[in-house]
Amino acid sequence: MVAFQGDDPQAFDELLCRYQRMLANYFYKQCYDRTLAQDLVQETFLRILKSRDRYRPEAKFKTFLFTVARNLWIDQHRSRKAAPKIVSADQPWGEDGGRLSDAVPSGEVSAERRIEDHEAAEMVREALTELPDGQREVWILAIDQGLKQREIASVLEIPLGTVKSRMNAAVTRLRGLLGGALR
Repeated sequence: MVAFQGDDPQAFDELLCRYQRMLANYFYKQCYDRTLAQDLVQETFLRILKSRDRYRPEAKFKTFLFTVARNLWIDQHRSRKAAPKIVSADQPWGEDGGRLSDAVPSGEVSAERRIEDHEAAEMVREALTELPDGQREVWILAIDQGLKQREIASVLEIPLGTVKSRMNAAVTRLRGLLGGALR
């Protein structure tokens, strides 16, 4: 990002390549809509492009990126009152129009195991939609994006203790929602 601030156009391309997939995953976990997630990724990088002078190298770029992304998500969420959607395994998935149920490689895993794995993933996905926004957001940033609790506190602009309590509440709530369904 510092190189990009110094007018190196290739530096922005490198940032885009490095963080595009991670950001798409973050947005997808928020809304379960691939098209919307890709639109939000593009808008996030547009905002980064426009606000490159505001970046300060004291913080990690990843923290800056997710702060911009989170603010965009909040704007999106407010404007559309978007709610996460449950995705059917038979729904078209990806650019080739295949089904989610076809995404598991055949031959290596038995059909029974694929069904069990799919059902477990669906149960977790449904349980995540039951979490309050704050808990789900902390979960996604920690578990799916690999941010440390201090980084999450910085992105969300909340105290570290709040991050810890939201994560604990999310784990407790997920255990209650999933019960003994998952090993």
